[in-house]
Amino acid sequence: MKINYKYFIFLFSLLIPLSVGAQSQSDLRINELMINNVDNLVDEYGKNVPWVEIFNTSYNSVNIEECYLTNDTTGFAAGDPSRWYRIPKGDPKTLIPTRGFLVFYLDNLPTYGVFHTNFDPSDSTSSNYIALISSSGKTIIDFFEFPPSLRTATHSYGYKKDYGLDSVEIAGVLVKNKDTLDYFTPGAQNYPIDEATKSELVQAQDQYGIILTIISMTVVFSALFIIYVLLKLSARLNLLVPVWIKKYQDKKQGISSEVAMKKVIDPTKADSGEELAAIGMAIHLHFNKNHDYESEIITIETPKVHASPWAQKQLIHRRIPRRK
Repeated sequence: MKINYKYFIFLFSLLIPLSVGAQSQSDLRINELMINNVDNLVDEYGKNVPWVEIFNTSYNSVNIEECYLTNDTTGFAAGDPSRWYRIPKGDPKTLIPTRGFLVFYLDNLPTYGVFHTNFDPSDSTSSNYIALISSSGKTIIDFFEFPPSLRTATHSYGYKKDYGLDSVEIAGVLVKNKDTLDYFTPGAQNYPIDEATKSELVQAQDQYGIILTIISMTVVFSALFIIYVLLKLSARLNLLVPVWIKKYQDKKQGISSEVAMKKVIDPTKADSGEELAAIGMAIHLHFNKNHDYESEIITIETPKVHASPWAQKQLIHRRIPRRK
């Protein structure tokens, strides 16, 4: 069959965007926001300014360079990014690691560095949202709305257990995930409380491990029983497959099924006896046939009669006379 490599190249070119999209900027989310920063996080200049935290929800490293941060998307439909802050490229810190966090300062001082934006949401006339836009400027990756009261509040706002589910369980109570936060966690997970692990919960419910033992033994013996049944079925199939193959071949040759069944050798029956008789005869001849027994002694003696001169090369070779 002739292979057309053009189709393979076309399919490969289609798969490349899919593989890139699996670890693209679309996995980034705004995770936490604080506007009224009085005595919380300080920037590299020692100032308390509003800040926003970006969370990489994927399990791959994602670079946020050339994306946009803004609180004014009025020019989005027209593709006008003049009021947006474009994150410069070339800084290694813009690469957000797996499930990592990155903080930007919303102080309207972009000349202070890569992580300082050109807008300040603390202004009461500004919009009540922060938008993260893709590097192409055509897709809003995340639209993070916040209540106006956050401008005067002394807490941050975001996801209690990081971006994900709409509702999460905290202290045994199901609550809304996106809400005011009890902890300030810029650049870290939003719920730093160490909860009990699954093993600790199981230990509390089954102190002596009786239930766990019963469950584990049940799983093991059930798996062994399933394996036993599968092996029995495979053994029967191994006996039936040659018969089915023989029937199929005889059917193609026009031989009736009754004649074919007589010709099929049943693998469960013993040999016809001819092979066993031949083996027995060979063993009998090996052990009962007469053999000459040697002394197994090697002697080297000088012959009494020397070799004939005819066998001595120095006598029978012709001597060539020397030239003078």
